[in-house]
Amino acid sequence: MDQLVGWLSVLIALTILAYRIKAVDVYGAFTAVPIGFITLSFGGVSWFLALLSFFLLASYFTKHKYKQKEFAGYSEKNRGARGWASVLANGGLPALFAIIYYISGNNNLYLFCYAGSLAFALADTVATEVGLLSESTPRSILNGRSILRGHSGGVTLRGEIAAIAGSLIIGTVCGLLFSSNIGQFIIILVACITSGILSTNADSALGETLQCKYRCAVCDKYSETKIVHCNVVTIRDRGFRLIDNNMVNILSSFVGAALCSFFILAFNNLR
Repeated sequence: MDQLVGWLSVLIALTILAYRIKAVDVYGAFTAVPIGFITLSFGGVSWFLALLSFFLLASYFTKHKYKQKEFAGYSEKNRGARGWASVLANGGLPALFAIIYYISGNNNLYLFCYAGSLAFALADTVATEVGLLSESTPRSILNGRSILRGHSGGVTLRGEIAAIAGSLIIGTVCGLLFSSNIGQFIIILVACITSGILSTNADSALGETLQCKYRCAVCDKYSETKIVHCNVVTIRDRGFRLIDNNMVNILSSFVGAALCSFFILAFNNLR
């Protein structure tokens, strides 16, 4: 119990620091604490460290060349500080897997689901933030046509390479934290790389097909949220009204978890 209280103190201190450096806003901070504590309580220290690694890496890449992205008009709002919806979209499912892992008696199936959801979250973040800096025109993942930079559904070669790098990094972290021998490390690494890359591209496909898109009735400019443009409120042009970028991220996180869970067969048979 004393150890858990100690880790909770560390979690709160890290969250305050994240707020001070504008990695999260105040609502994001209040959301991050219970997610981190749930992961720590039900998964353990290794699970918490994996989640912390994701957050630190995601924050770094979000802030990477932020002024350049801001000048071009492609940066995250609030100077890259994550709000509660973003924190929940990326951390909610991993926390849920931690609970199920505990209830199931530490079934490694849910450990792989956890690793896969983190692999997606980091691969997608890195692909987005690095891809925005690409000089090449984004192409629709569905038909290859050019697409507006920063809009869901577009991919670039630079972004794809970044997704591989993000998957490799989080796969290495999870492999080191969750494996007890080199064979298990390799399986977790390959599982994270595979699930991270495929789920990131699934995210692009879902963003292109399901995510709600809005259009200005005056100039036909597109946006992914309902805004006022040309002194009028943008109207829904396509996609489902309830599916925004955060919802697409949650769905894609499930895809990453499912893909990674297939590798449990090799993990269980490893001697």
